[in-house]
Amino acid sequence: MPVKLLGLDTVEGRVRALAALALVALAVLVVSAGTAVGDGREGARTLGEREGPLAEDISDMYLALADMDAQVTRVLLTGGEAGWLCAPEVDGSSCERSGERYMYDIRREDAQRAALSATRLAREDETRLRTVQSVLNTLHDYDRHVQAAMDAAAGSDGAVTALPEEAVREYRTATALMTRELLPEASNLVVDSAADVTTAHEEERSAVLAGRLRVLIAGLAVLAAVGSLQVYLARRFRRLLSVPLAAALVGALALTVTTAARLSTDADRLRAAKTAGLDPVVALTRVQALSTSMDTDRARQIVDPDNAGRYDHRYLDKSQTILYLSDANGLDAYYRELTRSDPRAVDFGGHFGVRARLGVTYGGGFDELLSAYRSYQDHNRNVRELVDDGRLDAAARAQLDPRWRPLAHPTFRAYDTELDARISHHQYRRVHAAMRAEESLRPMIWLLPAAALAVGVLVVAGVWPRLAEYR
Repeated sequence: MPVKLLGLDTVEGRVRALAALALVALAVLVVSAGTAVGDGREGARTLGEREGPLAEDISDMYLALADMDAQVTRVLLTGGEAGWLCAPEVDGSSCERSGERYMYDIRREDAQRAALSATRLAREDETRLRTVQSVLNTLHDYDRHVQAAMDAAAGSDGAVTALPEEAVREYRTATALMTRELLPEASNLVVDSAADVTTAHEEERSAVLAGRLRVLIAGLAVLAAVGSLQVYLARRFRRLLSVPLAAALVGALALTVTTAARLSTDADRLRAAKTAGLDPVVALTRVQALSTSMDTDRARQIVDPDNAGRYDHRYLDKSQTILYLSDANGLDAYYRELTRSDPRAVDFGGHFGVRARLGVTYGGGFDELLSAYRSYQDHNRNVRELVDDGRLDAAARAQLDPRWRPLAHPTFRAYDTELDARISHHQYRRVHAAMRAEESLRPMIWLLPAAALAVGVLVVAGVWPRLAEYR
């Protein structure tokens, strides 16, 4: 009885049913493909235009804070407080503000902007919003103590050994705010933002892969329906081949394979944008910030020699985080073991050790980066020896560039440049992979409905002459 009600007891009814089944399966294929394409494009925009760049900006906040701290310390080392305090727009004087102060202001704005960007990723996370507010408040306090240190040091003769106690005390307070509050809070925001992007990426990539599976299933259903229709017509009407149905079969196969292949490629490009783009940028920016802070810790010993041991310990901790040497229980041992370690044997740990074992070269020869790091550490050992000997003025001169004293020493700048180049390389890879993922899926917006319409028309064209025979 149900068969009769559905009209399946007649040849015409069976042909109509098979054709309808093929068209329904085709509609499911188009909807599944369209949804998966939308997920893929959303994933590309997440990494290329929205959360990906935001996560990079937030990771730069840690580096911006470290850069600010480095500028302050170098000014106190070189006696450039007058250029720092210069404010012609306030007092109408003809003084010239120093480049260090300009850089400090720029990086402070970068840090503030990155903190505000963190609120966009935080959304309704109250804990993270409180952390952002704490960063902004502490940054204001840090700036106030830096200004007080510069005011107190302005009357000295420019030698680091002649810094007034009040200037050292204010600098020490600013240092405590930076190292105990600002940098840890910024690090937490970087970790949280990276976790947010990872979650969004995994969800969108999983949606693309699930969509690919639905496309394959729907495509097989279309092929089965059209193939069954072709076989039924061939047997019932004694025609070996219906050209429109054969063309529909080929078109459905091409649509299914093309869509599945595009989605697979898109998923691979999304993963590349994340693992070969964003992740290394965040990791290397953290290494660069640690390195800048590490170099500043050496300079702190010169500005605040009473706490030299504490700064030495921090320097070693950061060095071990970047490149860990198991037998180095002190800086002297670290320098010695670093000279002995063989980069080809990868007998070290830390960030560089983990990446070297994974075969990650960061867009260039890993040996060049390690060589630059070793050169910097070798120079740093000389500065430390001068500090230990009590030759603070000589240590201050050795810490900075011999030609342009406010700049860091050339060995540190060479190492920092190696990191910069690799960060830029992976930023490009993130943008390029996300852009190619978006571009590969963009034609599918019109290709899917156009191809589905063509296949549907071919199916109708294949059965229409047979149905016409019953009229």
